[in-house]
Amino acid sequence: MVRTGILFILLFAACENNIIQRAASDYFQYREGNWWQLASNQDTMMVEVEAVDTLLQIECFTVSFGGYPKYLLKKPNAISQYIKIIHNFGGEDYTVVEDFIKRIELPLVNGNAWQDSLVDSIFISGAWVKAKFYIIGSISGFESVGGYGDVYTIAIKNVEIVILPDTVITDTIDVIEAYAPDIGLVRFEDNDGVFDLIDYEVE
Repeated sequence: MVRTGILFILLFAACENNIIQRAASDYFQYREGNWWQLASNQDTMMVEVEAVDTLLQIECFTVSFGGYPKYLLKKPNAISQYIKIIHNFGGEDYTVVEDFIKRIELPLVNGNAWQDSLVDSIFISGAWVKAKFYIIGSISGFESVGGYGDVYTIAIKNVEIVILPDTVITDTIDVIEAYAPDIGLVRFEDNDGVFDLIDYEVE
């Protein structure tokens, strides 16, 4: 009985140490100049970390995915993303929602799921315009991949809703991203296809 208890403690400690070791690894190599080149059967995509920007008085990383920038904030408990929803009325832009939202929950734990949302409204020319943005994320896979180490696959659903007096506009984007320790992004999947890492440079 004592031996069984000791064995359980050792197994638990080994598992806990493994989780701590993975949590300490840097899966998100957000430093200016780092880049990843990914390819599908028909196309290639560059993911590049550009100069640090300041939004809402917060310094964040500009990460370009195939030319489309995301403004990301790396914190101990999350990778957050800057979101700004604009409604144009009468040729003028009005900001309805502007804030950071949790994109990926940290540390990475297989099976974990999370969600976060932003909601706000603005009164324009006698009518209310309401906007919502929410993210639903989960660690959809975890495996040891030769040459990459322990790779986490993350599924992220982005939903943007703008509610006008006479209509509702909804835009949904689903992406799947896989990250390897001390490398970063090794796979990206969206409606345009599946892109796998072919080259990268991180410092």
